[in-house]
Amino acid sequence: MLPVTYYPVPTQDLFRRNAERIKNKPYAKYFNGDLWLHDDVLPSLKEPMDPDAMLSSAPSDLNTLLEPGYHAVETGYGLTHAGHPYVASLTRFPGCTPEMFTWWFWWHSVEPERYSLWYPYNHVDAVPRNKDVLTRPGLSDAERYIGNTHDIVEYIGPTRLGLSIEFVDPAELGLDTGRFTTAGYRAHACARIHGGYMIHLVRKTDEGFELRSRYLLDQAPAPAPGSTEARDRARAFAYELLLHDQIEFTHLSTFLADIFAEFGWQPPSPHAW
Repeated sequence: MLPVTYYPVPTQDLFRRNAERIKNKPYAKYFNGDLWLHDDVLPSLKEPMDPDAMLSSAPSDLNTLLEPGYHAVETGYGLTHAGHPYVASLTRFPGCTPEMFTWWFWWHSVEPERYSLWYPYNHVDAVPRNKDVLTRPGLSDAERYIGNTHDIVEYIGPTRLGLSIEFVDPAELGLDTGRFTTAGYRAHACARIHGGYMIHLVRKTDEGFELRSRYLLDQAPAPAPGSTEARDRARAFAYELLLHDQIEFTHLSTFLADIFAEFGWQPPSPHAW
């Protein structure tokens, strides 16, 4: 594991604000600014991946994620042949279960302090448009975020972004969910985002689970082929998005089992708001 040591100045300021606002929360001990990357990720950050190894948002491409084994590139970034940003990311969660992942995807959105645990330097806020489902009795963990839209504020690299994440059943994106069990998937968080899809698929392993993620942004206009500056910006965004994904999920893997053991059994409380 290699420590993350570069933090843009605005994210340093955010870290201090997050540390201050969380200090009286019952889960404050999980707020930790020591972030890490796995050594084997570094080669994927040094140069863009081959566009031929990228997926499109066509169902025929998406469903290759249900085939056994791995793709030629599981962690990488770059531009598609058309010039769209693209990210693939694989993160391992030893000692964790898919149930923990599903729980986390609604629990973190109850209040911004919880969201900051995930990436203390970069996460500002995550606000579900339907807050009622977070505390409504009788719902499964997945039902508390699938069908809901979260309005997110976070930093991707040095850039502060606001975006909406519309969580949906993966079948709505064209994935054959009838094959999930055979493929080893036990949890998921898939969404429509501006310009494309976000795919998170959780596959059980002997050690815990692995998270296979794809960010497919091929439903927005691509930079013109001759626009070097625009293509450079798009490529830089893909790079920062991969780095963000790897840091936040690697960090989550270090405390998910412990925070679930402490808070995962508690019924959702309307007093959280």
